[in-house]
Amino acid sequence: MIIPSFSEIKEVTDDRYGLVILTAKRARKIVDGAEPLVETNNHNPVTIAIEEVLDKDIIFGKSMTDKEYAKKIELEKNSKLEIIREEKLKELTEKSNADDFIGSEGENA
Repeated sequence: MIIPSFSEIKEVTDDRYGLVILTAKRARKIVDGAEPLVETNNHNPVTIAIEEVLDKDIIFGKSMTDKEYAKKIELEKNSKLEIIREEKLKELTEKSNADDFIGSEGENA
């Protein structure tokens, strides 16, 4: 089981009681068949719930359905993928431009 440090917990909330309730409710949903919102090798529902809370997939004090959470996670993943695609495209474009420049220098020599 994950035992988060106090500094990690403090990033989520100052209310330890609320954090315990949040984690317990999420773990219960996982036991009842809800899909985990994090990719993990853990099978313990409480550990999965703690990971979700620490990854800020479960937001303290904000009520959302499992579908809303899943949609939120999917949007975040797609956003991250888009950023990676844009960075790769930029790298390829810069490399292509550099290759074109080197090629034109060779023709002038």
